[in-house]
Amino acid sequence: MSGESRAAAADPTENRREWVEFVRFPLGDHAYGLELGRVERIVADPDVTPVPQTGPAIAGVTNLGSELPVVVDARALLGLTARPDDAETTLVVLDRGDARPTGLLVEEVAGIDAHHVDTVRAPHEAAWDPPVGRRWFRAVIEDSERADRPVGVLDLDVLVDNARDQS
Repeated sequence: MSGESRAAAADPTENRREWVEFVRFPLGDHAYGLELGRVERIVADPDVTPVPQTGPAIAGVTNLGSELPVVVDARALLGLTARPDDAETTLVVLDRGDARPTGLLVEEVAGIDAHHVDTVRAPHEAAWDPPVGRRWFRAVIEDSERADRPVGVLDLDVLVDNARDQS
């Protein structure tokens, strides 16, 4: 994970508050991210039980012991092409404080990367053409190593509110 190696190689006296960690995952041909501090856990290949009479953005629910999080299909929510039925998935369980447990279903987690705060911009400040509307994003990571493909950092509140509206 290239971001971690950059952070580890940084001057040890450098202020750690100048670095932010993100969970990075692909959806189709583009990279997306979530702030690591907003992720409770990552579950590989979860068992998702469909819930009748919900919209396509709600894949169902899953049993995580004492929790039954609602599972939001990231592709369906963002209006991207559906993944094949036999594709493996990963659930990114969101840390939403005391709110109802919610997970975001993605193809895989590609890495946890540390980025300097100077590479993180508001979506309206970035020279970036997102694959979906800017309203879905909280930030954009414009890293020199990925200059041709910035990473859009999704806004959890917007995701969850829209998934609820579509259900």
